[in-house]
Amino acid sequence: MFALLHKGKNISHKRKVTETESNVLLSILLHPNQITIGSAINMLKAQARLGYFESPTSKPTLRRWCTEWMENHLATWEQTRKGSKYVAERIVKTIHRDARLLHVGQVWVADGHTLAFDILNPHTGKAQRMTMIMVFDWASRYPVGASLAFTEDSQHIQTAFRNAFLNTSHWYLDKDAEGNTVQTRPPFAFVPEAVYLDNGKAFRAKLFHEYWERHDLELELGGVFPKLGIEAHFAESYNAKAKVIERFFRTFQEQFERFISSFRGANVADKPSTLMRNEKWAKALYKREAPTIRDTMQMIGFYIRHIYGETEHGALEGKTPWQVFSSALVPEERMLRPDKLNFMMLATERKSVRNDGIVFNKLLYWHVALMDNIGKPVIIRYDYAEARWILVYDMKDNFICQAELRRSQHPFIHIDKNNPVSHQSLKKEYTQIKKLQRLTEQHARDFVLRNQEAVDNLLEPYVRESLSAPNPTFQQGGMITAPEPEAQDRIEEMERELVKELPELEFIKPEEQSFGTAKPNPNTKDTPDDTLSADPDPEEQDDDDDESFYGMLKKVGII
Repeated sequence: MFALLHKGKNISHKRKVTETESNVLLSILLHPNQITIGSAINMLKAQARLGYFESPTSKPTLRRWCTEWMENHLATWEQTRKGSKYVAERIVKTIHRDARLLHVGQVWVADGHTLAFDILNPHTGKAQRMTMIMVFDWASRYPVGASLAFTEDSQHIQTAFRNAFLNTSHWYLDKDAEGNTVQTRPPFAFVPEAVYLDNGKAFRAKLFHEYWERHDLELELGGVFPKLGIEAHFAESYNAKAKVIERFFRTFQEQFERFISSFRGANVADKPSTLMRNEKWAKALYKREAPTIRDTMQMIGFYIRHIYGETEHGALEGKTPWQVFSSALVPEERMLRPDKLNFMMLATERKSVRNDGIVFNKLLYWHVALMDNIGKPVIIRYDYAEARWILVYDMKDNFICQAELRRSQHPFIHIDKNNPVSHQSLKKEYTQIKKLQRLTEQHARDFVLRNQEAVDNLLEPYVRESLSAPNPTFQQGGMITAPEPEAQDRIEEMERELVKELPELEFIKPEEQSFGTAKPNPNTKDTPDDTLSADPDPEEQDDDDDESFYGMLKKVGII
């Protein structure tokens, strides 16, 4: 209906271009080499002169037709000439997101940005570009953590996130009336609900995304984000407009990077004149001085806090990023103690214990507690930024020790006479080794003695019984039997049996013994006549003994 209303108005007349000419031109123009319209028309006319086909249309008409076709088919034109990334960023619409629905600390965005200026490499002393890993709070548009690295790797990504988690001093430090800094509450770490990450390999590392509870500790090691209760989501490839941090990087490049004397340019076409060949005048006037890593971090931190952070942002309704970020209320459930956060963010790896310690990154770590775990697999936890110690756990996650980095000694210390530190270090380690040997010997001896004593006490009755038990394997009866015992032998045997049946004699003290005297009767009074008794008659005593002896013989059956 609308077409009928406007019929005859702004009618575009069709160019008189043959089908062959249009096909040839489009086959040349719709190509990633981005051939210009003029070059395509010249190639068309050259082929027509060679007799490949006819081309009656003039060059100006062909140029106007190409321009009109490009304007009417812009998506196809850009797709074939500049690719999908360009079309996704410039042609296809993006999702309209309202960041006002987010709260501070709810979603953080992280990505890497290759700096457009040189920094001194502390290892080589040469100036080179570095990568800045940035963690960005989406709601406030404020950078909360960062790290510098020569490559975008998991180690420096973890450092950037740890800096972001611990960037909470403005919530527990304040100024008193005299301007002194006071602490209003214990320090804490703050973790977001979710992170929105780049699609790169380093950001998808196991260090961050392996779920600890879904894997056996003996087989897999856990990721940082699941342990902290953080959801991780990834941006789509070739979709920079979906990441709000990309707009910050463009602002950072214009407001900070271009002010550094070692600036190299955003691209080849943007290269400063001091880097042009044979440009002596500019090189002599403008000196290029690459800053150190420490100076670079200080400058970037100052820019983020006092320049970018204090500049009003259009998406924040006239507020500054720092104002929105620092005034937000932090949910208690997203807070962590710094020591707990440090432990959870330690990298983990499985190792085996050797007699000289644990080998990690071509370094040796040792502790006396490792002697009882030689040959066993263990789990080590370590900090990427601190190589002096590692924490060692068994496969059930029980703490064993904190192993220390071992120092290597001179292979032949006798020729290193001018280094007293080496001699002292060697002597100290040698003394320690000898002490460990003595302690090991003493511990083993004490353990063996205690264990042997307990076993001896347990088995002693059984050993005694086994020694007196019959042993038919080695001992059998004699071939000549013993003769029958004679009468005298039987008498002696019976006497021995009789003696065993006699009652035990009562012991009488010497002072109570009275030889040949009668024991006084306490119930009768002593008289002078009864005090002493007469001696017994020897003949009567012998008769009594004979009668008792014959009575015994009759009793035992001898007579």
